[in-house]
Amino acid sequence: MDANRRQRKACDLCYTRKLKCDTEKPRCSNCVSYATDCTHLAQSRKLKTKGRHDGKKITDKKARPAGTIKIPQVETDRVQGPLELMSLRHDVAVLLRDRLSEDLANPTNSLELPPLQHTLGMLGIFLNSFNSILPLFHGDTLLSLVGECYALPSHQRDPVVWAAINVVLALATQLSPGNEKNDSEKTRTNHTTEYLNKAQSVISQVMLGETRLINVQVLVGMVMVLQTEHDLTAALVFISATMRLVHKMELHSRAASARLSVVERRQRGRVFWLAYILDKALSLRAKQPSVQLDDDIDLDLPTQVGIGSEDDDGRAGVVVTADGEAEMNFFLARIQLASIEGSVYDCLYSTRASKRKLEERAMARHNIVNALRDWQLSIPQEFGADVITSNTGDNTATNTFFCLLHSASLHCITLVNQAHAWDEKWVLNLRDQGRGVEPLQLPPGWEDLVRQARGFMVLFSQTWSNDVWFRWMASCSYLTAMVLLIANDLCHLDHSEMYKDSELVDAALLWLDVKAINDQREDLRALQDVCFNAVREVRRRRAQAIAMIQHNGLNSNFSAVPWSHQL
Repeated sequence: MDANRRQRKACDLCYTRKLKCDTEKPRCSNCVSYATDCTHLAQSRKLKTKGRHDGKKITDKKARPAGTIKIPQVETDRVQGPLELMSLRHDVAVLLRDRLSEDLANPTNSLELPPLQHTLGMLGIFLNSFNSILPLFHGDTLLSLVGECYALPSHQRDPVVWAAINVVLALATQLSPGNEKNDSEKTRTNHTTEYLNKAQSVISQVMLGETRLINVQVLVGMVMVLQTEHDLTAALVFISATMRLVHKMELHSRAASARLSVVERRQRGRVFWLAYILDKALSLRAKQPSVQLDDDIDLDLPTQVGIGSEDDDGRAGVVVTADGEAEMNFFLARIQLASIEGSVYDCLYSTRASKRKLEERAMARHNIVNALRDWQLSIPQEFGADVITSNTGDNTATNTFFCLLHSASLHCITLVNQAHAWDEKWVLNLRDQGRGVEPLQLPPGWEDLVRQARGFMVLFSQTWSNDVWFRWMASCSYLTAMVLLIANDLCHLDHSEMYKDSELVDAALLWLDVKAINDQREDLRALQDVCFNAVREVRRRRAQAIAMIQHNGLNSNFSAVPWSHQL
């Protein structure tokens, strides 16, 4: 035994966990990371006779991807039924197992953090912007965790708390006000990615360690960052893992929180609802089944306390206008919209929907349209898409979240009405209407749909920048809104909002032209051609109508539109 101990160079930790030991003295890097003593007391294992299957194991290990944070692509775009969902979850489990194995083989050398002053500044941005609207953390609890983490040497810090701080820094960086000279949007994006990568570097401790609420909060925060990417694979994998931890902690059940304090119950409920929002939103965007079933939820929706209450935490998620005259529970509205998003997926993309009779599918669509109408009516008019920026005092963070809220709402209603920019039949019908081949069949509630599209285009133009972090989450709705206004112009040449709509459409066409050049996508080019031709036809018809009106001496709304927008 002594001979074996002398021959073995790896310390006990590296030997038992099969890690690569750098044999540094007095402690190797792995012992430093795990905050353990570097000893050489464990007995060596007896050598086993190699079997024929060993060669396959070696081959499998060599074939495994070597990335540290990048998750391999999953073939999930056709997942619809229960069997396919089980297969997807198996793939997710394999991905996470491989990712966790890499974490154990490549532990972080130290849990370093930025200077405390910088972190506190970013923490203030996070608590006053992101967390005040989507309450991921309890403010006082988060501040205490940050203080405790900074009080310890880097090698003694809790890796889950360290990951939580990095997630907060990533989310705060997205919303931090930029400095044109040295803090461009691209720089902030790089910082966000850096913080996210650090948090992912300890994903094994987050997912396999002691299950606490902060573990779920870290995963929810990661998904909030990952959902902004064009490729949703990583976000889908992590939201699946997040919901499993949610169910393990029974955050979806009121009975599991019955004996906790009011603050703890409230925070557990908020974390669940945030995970629920992400689960339903990603499900609809990716056209894949969500994890959480609504029938399995036994939890009250979040409520708010009145203005002037001493319980400031009870008002998290509530947005107030700049003059203090109106308020809205944004958090509650987003949860309700997430439930509708789940219904839209079930109606349009689920395997169950494909087996329904036409009458049943029509009734499901009708119910969703009614639910969306009721949801729209619940939004105070001061928080409408076309006026929100003026009523909130140009609060960038608030305007951004309302842009995403109204984008998701428009996305749902246009999907159900088959009037989306990427609905091939709808776009082809628009082309035929412009050519005079066949009249365009407008969906029910057309005027209200156009009003929503017009309002969203106003809000989008006020919040958009070339490298804004939510570009992949709202740009499709912007194109859809543009198509709706063009279709309305084709079908109603003379309407009271045509001057305003012409300006909005012109701006959107310029935006689309730049996007088509940058992305080099055929579908964008095809949509661009249809829209340009339709706008050209609108202006030709209006020119003819104006000539006829002037010839006959009639009055019309055309007289209010400058010639530059008519021709």
